[in-house]
Amino acid sequence: MSDRILRKAIDRIGSMPAGEIRRLVVRQLEKSDMLELLMENDSVGHCVLSDGLIVYANVLFGTLLPTNRVYLGRSEGHSLDEIITDPEVLDHLRSLNGQADDGEEDFYFQQGSEVRIIRVSNRTMQSAGRQLVDIAVRDVTQQERDKARLRRSESLASMTTMAAGIAHEIKNPLAAMQIHLQLLKKAFAKKGSLTLDDAQRYISVLDEEIEHLNKIAVDFLFAVRPMDVKLKKQRLEPILRSLEDFVRPELEDHGITLVVDIDPFLPRLMLDENFLRQALLNIVKNAMNAMTSGGRLTIRASGQGDFVRISITDTGCGIDQEHLGKIFEPYFTTKATGTGLGLTVVYKIIKQHDGDISVESTVGQGTVFTISLPVPSDERAVLEEGGDDGDDSDS
Repeated sequence: MSDRILRKAIDRIGSMPAGEIRRLVVRQLEKSDMLELLMENDSVGHCVLSDGLIVYANVLFGTLLPTNRVYLGRSEGHSLDEIITDPEVLDHLRSLNGQADDGEEDFYFQQGSEVRIIRVSNRTMQSAGRQLVDIAVRDVTQQERDKARLRRSESLASMTTMAAGIAHEIKNPLAAMQIHLQLLKKAFAKKGSLTLDDAQRYISVLDEEIEHLNKIAVDFLFAVRPMDVKLKKQRLEPILRSLEDFVRPELEDHGITLVVDIDPFLPRLMLDENFLRQALLNIVKNAMNAMTSGGRLTIRASGQGDFVRISITDTGCGIDQEHLGKIFEPYFTTKATGTGLGLTVVYKIIKQHDGDISVESTVGQGTVFTISLPVPSDERAVLEEGGDDGDDSDS
């Protein structure tokens, strides 16, 4: 029986037979017992707050978090200050009362020889004209261990790929240097002495290959070192316009038409201007190299729900389907020259922005890179209200 039917019954309870009233109460008690059984056997601890007081809490809530066990199973009507014994957890839960935004926070507790990770999430609800805060508590220790194990496996696989890539990349320059050193020795042995002009052709090759090796080392360090990304809330359009001004002359020299289309009312995003510009520049350079006979490059930025999408579309040679799944891997490249780290760096930068990047391509027609960047929650609220605060500051 639904609560709606019960409320209607209450309106006419004065005219209802006692037997029918008893049946309604029994059914409601059965429903209440069933819901309580479900909550008590759930793998998630729950606590519901109203005006700072607990209106419901299951036993698991009191066992996953540091609590006063005197109130275990009977915390209704008490405040969080009476129940929670950990100051850090208490400060966090206090801040949730009346909070409109959903969120989550992880807490770490030493239990014997191991550390348990407890995730506390919250959501707001409306019931009978009052605002409630539902606090959900989960033990995510094993989940986080599994994630860490997967990251280590992926890291080892990536290191293996990088090691193989480095070996492959440095092999050719070292071979060229070895050959020209041997030729230089033979020239010395033959002539006894060499002028600078005689040795210059060998020295030039050695200089070029040393520079090549240096570039491999620099690109490798940039790809693997931690990025000092400093995100701040700012407009995307000035970054794209700056990129447009920078690349347009070179693109035009290559017979490529550049089109930039930016929605006029994009929300502000959490961005690191320098790193994002580098990522976009790497994609643009790839597009330019794919359009050897000229073409059209289109950069579009638009708002789509909780994300801003940046698409970079070229009319170049395209990428084989068998290669699409590998293009963000370190040292994967289809070009005769290059280290194959450019798109790896792009992927890393976008992930540092909590974003995502995808690619679609058709051989002979072109390629589309799409970057999705999340809109901060306060900016989403402004959009939902149908306005803009008009503040272009970076705060």
